[in-house]
Amino acid sequence: MGPRSTSRSINDDDLVVGFILGPHGVRGEVRIDLRTDVTDRFRAGAVLQCDDIGPLTVVGVRGEVAKPIVQFEGYESRAAAESLRRRFLRVARSESRRATTGAYLWADLLGVRVETPEGTWLGIVRELLRAGENDVLVIADASGRERLLPMLESVVKAVDLEGGRIVAVPPEEAG
Repeated sequence: MGPRSTSRSINDDDLVVGFILGPHGVRGEVRIDLRTDVTDRFRAGAVLQCDDIGPLTVVGVRGEVAKPIVQFEGYESRAAAESLRRRFLRVARSESRRATTGAYLWADLLGVRVETPEGTWLGIVRELLRAGENDVLVIADASGRERLLPMLESVVKAVDLEGGRIVAVPPEEAG
């Protein structure tokens, strides 16, 4: 088994950045399913919170950027790595914000109102989806009807988190 660490409770503001799929090989490495766009989140020295385990320190990363194979400090055998299987890796929202300077977090967009440049209310962001190269906003209007808005410059004109709104032109009107 891996080292025992002081586990801090998972905060509702913590954001999932990865999911441990399971061991890779016999030296304690694990395969990660990324849940982040921040490419250096899994770099040597990074500390991530692991559900029911506590903080884990990355000591090595190899493989594809999109499907990294990660070695955590103190996990040096397949059996130790097995104890991490099917657990989420998280970072504090404040840490995630520091890594996305000049951008925004998906979690920050949930519940934000969406309106046209003229101020016509289109709905509230209910969910975000990854669709190939583009993210897609799922917004719901007052009746609960959902509409998909791709995060393209021709559709989403502004993201104003301080003002609590996203300005968008629906694709059917963007012509």
